[in-house]
Amino acid sequence: MTKSKFKLVIIITIVLFFSYKIISFFSTFHFYAAGRYPYAETYYLKYPEKEILDALEKMHLENADLKDKDTTDYWHDIYFNLDGKRIEAWTRPAFDNNTHVGFVAVYKNRETQWQLINQDLGLYGNIMMKREFEKEIIEKLKIELEK
Repeated sequence: MTKSKFKLVIIITIVLFFSYKIISFFSTFHFYAAGRYPYAETYYLKYPEKEILDALEKMHLENADLKDKDTTDYWHDIYFNLDGKRIEAWTRPAFDNNTHVGFVAVYKNRETQWQLINQDLGLYGNIMMKREFEKEIIEKLKIELEK
């Protein structure tokens, strides 16, 4: 093997090693993700949480469970059906009387467990579920809040 080929093999080996380390580093983020809902897709709305919860009730979501089961925590858990899928979401107050709304997980009838948004659905599945959530919930919620 010539000296230039040997250098090329060494460089390729080093690049592959560091690429592997970088990919491994980013793929382990789920072990270190902070908080109770680390993968939730979060939407920021400029309305108080009480108004958002009232608007959600007025939207008559299918099989909606809007009652907070644990009033001691920071999150207000919400469950409802959206086109045959069970959705888990939350609200929490933000600064200046605004609210964050989080899309956490989806449970499809044919699946055996909850699938986390931004974690378990894959790229295409995430894009489609988030678009559906934004169109059917967030946009309609904004319309209801502006009434």
